Amino acid sequence: MKKTLHLCLSAALTMVCLPAISQTLAEADAAYARQDLKAAFEMYQKLADGGDAAAQYQVGHFYESGRHVAQSFDMAEPWYRKSAVQGYAKSQANLAWLYVNAKGGLPKDIVQAVLWYEKAAAQGDMESQERIDNLYNFYPDLMASVRNYKVAILDKQRQEIAAQQQAAFDAESEKNIQESRACLNKLTEDARTKSLAGKFSPFGSNAVPMEMLANTSKPNAKEKAALSYVVAEWEKCIDIQAEPRKKYLPPEANNIISSYRLDLRSGFADLYSGKSSYGDTARMRAKLDIEFKQKIDTLSAKIQAQEFADAKQRQEAEAQKRFAEAQSQQQREAEKQRQAEARRMLNMQEAQARAQLEQNRQLQRNVDFLQGMQMQQMFRPPPPPQPVIIQQAPSYPTTCKSTRFGSTVTTNCF
Repeated sequence: MKKTLHLCLSAALTMVCLPAISQTLAEADAAYARQDLKAAFEMYQKLADGGDAAAQYQVGHFYESGRHVAQSFDMAEPWYRKSAVQGYAKSQANLAWLYVNAKGGLPKDIVQAVLWYEKAAAQGDMESQERIDNLYNFYPDLMASVRNYKVAILDKQRQEIAAQQQAAFDAESEKNIQESRACLNKLTEDARTKSLAGKFSPFGSNAVPMEMLANTSKPNAKEKAALSYVVAEWEKCIDIQAEPRKKYLPPEANNIISSYRLDLRSGFADLYSGKSSYGDTARMRAKLDIEFKQKIDTLSAKIQAQEFADAKQRQEAEAQKRFAEAQSQQQREAEKQRQAEARRMLNMQEAQARAQLEQNRQLQRNVDFLQGMQMQQMFRPPPPPQPVIIQQAPSYPTTCKSTRFGSTVTTNCF
């Protein structure tokens, strides 16, 4: 104890003090094998508390079976779930069983059961695959329910991902938009920007004043200096939103934005060099704004059409998958029927063979009996002659009686 305390104190600044003795899963399994359930359960419990998936399964099994502890499905379920989430196949199968039988505080949910059985079967658990087949045979509509549930989960996940991405984009964009607006507002109040008021504005507007469109003058040296400064600062304010655009917008949208800014910069350069007037630049800006909006609208329609096509393609793929699953199920059913018919025919042939064998045996027994009787008669000595007894008829006294009838006399003897 003193040694352990000393080690803990000496390592206090660099590490967490660990117990002097740590249990391993092998030790717990050994205790379980020798039927020392108390020690095994305690070791499994410590390992399970530390996150060991196999130990969590064992703790759940203790509670489910009621060995050493009072049987409780409610206590077993959370341990099975913790282990199943980590990918432990036995826990996944047992959790599925709880769903099938509505144990452990869970509702009877055959769809959830199939999903957990599938996870276990994917790891080679053949019993789980057999149970899946049995459930599909027992519940005719189960396969469609499982398929619909999976589709709904995928749709929900896609929606959640899209919502998360949109929320992240909105949050980052809002932050950058506020910074960009603050930058532009500051630029608007700058004296050099105000010196170009009525002649040039990099900020864009839906309604450009006629005076600006009709202005044929070109910038002088002082206005060129102000123009160069305002355009450079304006681009800095716009670039604040560049990173979220590259991160969240599709490449086509970023290309449209880059092309739009390049055309604007080219037009501003023509104004600065004197190739175009303030009015030419205003008209160029208005035309680019219209084209930019048309391109963005076209891209949005294209993206929506692509999303619709992708959704339709997913539906068709899902329909093909359902058809393939149905065919596979039919093939499995046909194979099961074929095997059952083969077993029935084999049993019938075996029964006929057994009956024929029994008939042959009975016939052989009859033949053996007759042959035995013949042999006995052949070797049996002849019987001695029997004296012939002649029986004489018994003699009785005779009585005669005569009767006269006229001259006729009749005699009767008895």
